[in-house]
Amino acid sequence: MAHPLQAIMRDADGFVLIGESSKGRFPAYSYFAYTEVGKRFYCFDLDGLPTSRGKIKDGKVYSRVEDLPADRSDLAIIWVHPHSTARAVEVAHAAGCRRVWFSFQTGHATGVARAAELGLEVVEIGRCPVHYLDQMPAGCRAHTALVKVTGTWGRPPLTTIGEKRPRELW
Repeated sequence: MAHPLQAIMRDADGFVLIGESSKGRFPAYSYFAYTEVGKRFYCFDLDGLPTSRGKIKDGKVYSRVEDLPADRSDLAIIWVHPHSTARAVEVAHAAGCRRVWFSFQTGHATGVARAAELGLEVVEIGRCPVHYLDQMPAGCRAHTALVKVTGTWGRPPLTTIGEKRPRELW
């Protein structure tokens, strides 16, 4: 049976991936994973990094909302330092996104609250979106298998901060 997060990833075409390079939160592996499987996305860096780093060098990275292509979907995937989530949510809102996914080690009460204030739907807090791609790079398969074995993969989406500890890697 399909997981609801799979449908979100399947239907998100041209989503915005928001990172923060100065805090070590440039999503280089996610950039590689989405590129590797042919998923269309636009990377935005809160700190103005102009090109990607990691396995994919010199890929386009945006630092101004007005420069993002208009053909993006309404989903933003946020992978920043937890204390920067409210700022990332502001960027997502300015980009016209209506839904946000806080990737692992990103969910923070201020960002989730800001999303609610702006009327954005939180689709997940704490799990890596790559786990829910229909196709996935070889390097992610083992980690996804571990997440499935622990039972985390199949749990319903976490959309509010209220649990003692948001789900992250397992």
